[in-house]
Amino acid sequence: MKHAYIKFSSQEDSVQGFNELVTHSQCTCLTNDVYCIPWSSLQLLDAQQIQYTFASEEALTDAYPVWKVAEAKSR
Repeated sequence: MKHAYIKFSSQEDSVQGFNELVTHSQCTCLTNDVYCIPWSSLQLLDAQQIQYTFASEEALTDAYPVWKVAEAKSR
């Protein structure tokens, strides 16, 4: 399955987009406000007119799942 790495354009889009993805698809939240989603889920966001951009190489360089951040802070 191909994945897309996206960033939402605004806080409102982020809230609405995350809700749609969790309800109807799947997503992994990475650091730097990057989301990893199935490529097919882009249609879901487009249908709801949720604005996003593809994450840049720079944003992806240091991006990793947020649960690793929580795990590191609890040590």
